[in-house]
Amino acid sequence: MDELFITVGLFILIVSIHTQRSTDKRLRVIEHKIDSLLKNNGIFFHNNINVSKEVLTAITLGKKLTAIRLYRKDTGASLKEAHGIINRLVEKTASPLRQSD
Repeated sequence: MDELFITVGLFILIVSIHTQRSTDKRLRVIEHKIDSLLKNNGIFFHNNINVSKEVLTAITLGKKLTAIRLYRKDTGASLKEAHGIINRLVEKTASPLRQSD
């Protein structure tokens, strides 16, 4: 009887390992596809904050209010949340226009 439990346990373990490896492989493929979609659609993704190309362009041009308005429209975020996120992105985004000032 103990041998039966051991055999069943080993079988379950082997199936679990195989399933986990298969899932990991599919996850890597999905992540690659998502990264490609983001890149091809001009979506900036950083620290769990994703913004559209329009928001990033507004930030790059130094138009913070426009960026906040666009971000709120895209995400439904509150004014306070959008302001904080845009301010963080402004700090992290090197703007050629700001560097020449």
